[in-house]
Amino acid sequence: MIACNQVNKSQVSNTQADNTQHLAQQVSAAAEQLQRHGFGRYYNAMVGTYVSGVYKTLPYATFAQVTNRARKPLNSIEQAVTYTTLYGKSHFDRFSNVIGQIMGRNKRTNAVTKTVNIVDYGCGQGMASLALLSYLETYVNCENFTLNFHLIEPSRTTLDLAVLLVTKMSSRFAANITIHQYHKDLAGFLAVDSHALTPADYSLHLFSNVLDIAQVQQSIPMLSTYLQSIEGKQMVIAVGPQYSNNYEGLQQLKHSLGNVTIKQDIADFSVESEIYSVTNNHWQHSRSRGVMMGLCFKNALSDNSFKVAA
Repeated sequence: MIACNQVNKSQVSNTQADNTQHLAQQVSAAAEQLQRHGFGRYYNAMVGTYVSGVYKTLPYATFAQVTNRARKPLNSIEQAVTYTTLYGKSHFDRFSNVIGQIMGRNKRTNAVTKTVNIVDYGCGQGMASLALLSYLETYVNCENFTLNFHLIEPSRTTLDLAVLLVTKMSSRFAANITIHQYHKDLAGFLAVDSHALTPADYSLHLFSNVLDIAQVQQSIPMLSTYLQSIEGKQMVIAVGPQYSNNYEGLQQLKHSLGNVTIKQDIADFSVESEIYSVTNNHWQHSRSRGVMMGLCFKNALSDNSFKVAA
């Protein structure tokens, strides 16, 4: 009987490993669609992966329970696929809309030389970074650009996926692109990697669906000091859901930075997205409502080194 149980456990383990490997292959194929055709085709492929089997092994009710409705870091590929199906398209469309509004939609065809740091705080699966890359591909001649991505995320599963997706999307550019990854939360990044950014013409700081998180808000004073220690021109783009906690987080960051140029004051907005409804099992047009903010400031050359208090 013991031997039989061991065999059964081994068979279950092998089946689970095979399923995980197959799912990883499907996600990799979806990433290829991103590289070849852009975000829309990637999202469609991820929905196909969800519909082809993930919904059976991870029903929405179970996903909502184990992730606290996606408030906890994800820890499996199944969870990542479900999250993308639920929220990926609306998050991408929302951030794309805000970037276009803040940075303008006039095509810049001159080949200028620029070095840009992009820091994606709590990047998740990299939706904000992908939206920025999509914007640059459409509106900016990046031939002589150097783009340094810094992806910060406490979930290993989603960070790995973000690195894969940003890598695939970056291959569509002639720009010189590097990707740095930090498997940690915001407080951990600020404590250990405060000197990660190299000198650049601009540093873009992306906050997508993170400033409503209590632990992030607790780090805002330290974050503000850090942002003001980076030399050169800075731009903060923050987007999130219309939750009271998110308004509070945006207000805290805005006031802590002090003397800044407000490109976009805290404001409500909405965008339409075509998404797959996991509860109704069909495609539908959905209006995604959010709140946004865009700030610019320039830090003078100095010996302003950022240090975490002991």
